[in-house]
Amino acid sequence: MKHLPRSVLSLAACGFLLAGCASQGDDSTPPPDSTRPVRSAPSLPSIPPSDAPVIGEVPGEILSGILADAAERTGVDVDDIEVVQAEATTWSDGSLGCPEPGMSYTQALVDGYHVIVEAGGEGLDFRVTSNGGFMLCEQDRPGG
Repeated sequence: MKHLPRSVLSLAACGFLLAGCASQGDDSTPPPDSTRPVRSAPSLPSIPPSDAPVIGEVPGEILSGILADAAERTGVDVDDIEVVQAEATTWSDGSLGCPEPGMSYTQALVDGYHVIVEAGGEGLDFRVTSNGGFMLCEQDRPGG
């Protein structure tokens, strides 16, 4: 008969001991009929009404580029431009929700941002990809 090395026997013995401990249960676990108090999950911040401006979801370097572009287009100082909306979104395709007639676009979801600013009384609707590329959406379209 062949003898097993001592290390193999020690591992086997540890395994049996651990299995025995696991089957005995843990005294800290309350029985199923326990009336132990349960903590409620922390309350989540309330979501602002849909007419409230949403800002702060766009990285600063992307927003700075958009503000500079808006200032150049309108002649309004960057400090006088109001960010009306700046939120993360997923566009349904490469048109970023602003297709141009005659153009074809990738048919895949595109993560990015939707930024609307007001400069000198003029609203500018920017569509942004997650890597920071942006375009001004100048079309009047339903649901836009």
